[in-house]
Amino acid sequence: MVFKVKLEDKAALLNRMEKAGDEISSNQIKDNKVEGYFELVVDDPKQLEIVKSILNKSPKINTIKEMKKSLTKSELKEMIRQELNEKKKIEDKKKKLDEVTGGLDDPNFIAGVATLLGVGTAVLVPFIKALRSAKTPEEKAQIKNDLKKAIGSKMSGDM
Repeated sequence: MVFKVKLEDKAALLNRMEKAGDEISSNQIKDNKVEGYFELVVDDPKQLEIVKSILNKSPKINTIKEMKKSLTKSELKEMIRQELNEKKKIEDKKKKLDEVTGGLDDPNFIAGVATLLGVGTAVLVPFIKALRSAKTPEEKAQIKNDLKKAIGSKMSGDM
């Protein structure tokens, strides 16, 4: 539950909470100095009872609003829309990546690249598999260097 309390009553509320044997962490408080209030977020049932008790016994502590943490339909729709947009962006990125790397699964593509490089598919396929399984940029760089060496030695061996 979220309570909006005037800033001028912040110290009184926190002191009474401390006297009641329960302290509020700084993570539970959000000041809004421009509008002159602070929000107190209370999720613990014990703390909630203490806060309600203090506010009922202390009419001088001016509570602007007591809000339940429930979402309106429009807020829920907005959250779902944002989540779906994020998922769509991720799917689009995966699709683009698949388009870029799609040829690596095509045997004709691999054979064509191997022919252009002057090496057999038996040399190229293990490097493609290794690149796919590499997790760090360093591993990928090492595999690329190994491929360059293999292509270089193959070409110098043929001459």
